[in-house]
Amino acid sequence: MMEVHYGYKGISFTRPVITMGVFDGVHLGHRMLLRRVVAEAEKSGSDSVAVTFDPHPRIVLTGDPAHLRFLTDINERIDLLRETGLGHLVIIPFTRELSLMTASEFVDSILCRHLGVRHLIAGFNHHFGRRHEGDSETLLGCSQSMDFRVTREEAFTLDGETVSSSSIRKLIEAGDVNRGSALLGYDYFVRGSVVSGKRIGRNLGFPTANISPAFPYKLIPGSGVYAVEAEIEGDERRHIAMLNIGLRPTVSDGAVHRTIEAHIIDYDADLYGKLISIRFRERLRDEMKFESLDALVRQLFSDRERAMNLLRR
Repeated sequence: MMEVHYGYKGISFTRPVITMGVFDGVHLGHRMLLRRVVAEAEKSGSDSVAVTFDPHPRIVLTGDPAHLRFLTDINERIDLLRETGLGHLVIIPFTRELSLMTASEFVDSILCRHLGVRHLIAGFNHHFGRRHEGDSETLLGCSQSMDFRVTREEAFTLDGETVSSSSIRKLIEAGDVNRGSALLGYDYFVRGSVVSGKRIGRNLGFPTANISPAFPYKLIPGSGVYAVEAEIEGDERRHIAMLNIGLRPTVSDGAVHRTIEAHIIDYDADLYGKLISIRFRERLRDEMKFESLDALVRQLFSDRERAMNLLRR
């Protein structure tokens, strides 16, 4: 069971093997790195430790962070990191003061003096410290004077593509949830609460749950219609659903903000106020403007049939 430490002071580890990073998405590349940390720690009878930061450094350092979007919030990262077999997670509050530390100061003060690092395993493109000046060469230099070992992992590739959080974000933003999920190693998901809407879907015979994401910086897939699975608070089952992301051009009154609306095919109880998690399985089509409500309803029946066939396979 992974132990979570909030802050880096007053912790005692046994000859820790450490890695550090934001780990947005905890994708296949991260998991390879973390498996190496766990394996090295087991081999030497050491503690396996990951050091991460919250909030995301870019939220703190960007003058206007409203446009930023990420794959996971800190709670989602914790849940995903628990799956890796890691022994300890250290969450360091990221502040502007912390951002002013040089890379060598960070290594000396936090990794060495407070956490007692004995072996540091770094990702292939990891940068840290003031102005991201620190890299694997910096770590090698520090290791010689501060008496710890450094290993640099190579990039993890899948079908010839380097797996990275930024590449996955681009795929999800473009609506390519299949490829994005393949690089993550799990179905991309969005969690949020069900809020009241205009009941347009219900009037058309397709009642929807309007979802407000719990994490304000959560990356929402590109506009379109998706086959998804829904996990509902208080219900252990996964429900099949279709979901629309966009401006609802056929029934919109000129809205400029995208909505997230799920029609849960095998669930008919009241959802208002409940927490819901949507797992994206397949993109069905682009969002379209139809010439009439009848044409929209015909398409919705077709979408629902496709979603049911895909999800029940």
